[in-house]
Amino acid sequence: MAIIRVDLEELAKKEKWRWRHADYLLVDSCRSIVVVVEETSRAKIDDVEKLSITIEAIRQGRVRQLPSSSPSRVVAVIHTERRVDSMIYRLLVTRSRRGVVYRVASCKSRLEGVLREHGLRIDEECT
Repeated sequence: MAIIRVDLEELAKKEKWRWRHADYLLVDSCRSIVVVVEETSRAKIDDVEKLSITIEAIRQGRVRQLPSSSPSRVVAVIHTERRVDSMIYRLLVTRSRRGVVYRVASCKSRLEGVLREHGLRIDEECT
């Protein structure tokens, strides 16, 4: 499989991290793309902060399980059960910049759509 799932909750316990972090990463080492996912029942500003802190930790090399500390693209996703407040959505849009894209996915199929939008497929092999 080209895409590797890294459970950050488990990793945080093992590595004794003291900083807040997202729930998991999806890593495509072939294309050097990292998807940072925060699962939540209701999106809050704190969830956006967790995504940002995790992205900064990746760039600083604090997540040692990644093949590269400088991925070509980072996609940060809040995966929520409910509709996202417009204030949170605007915050995500303003945080998006070159190399980092923030998105919202309200169900599993939307999450898969975000992954496809950025050239990732769970069942894909490295070529």
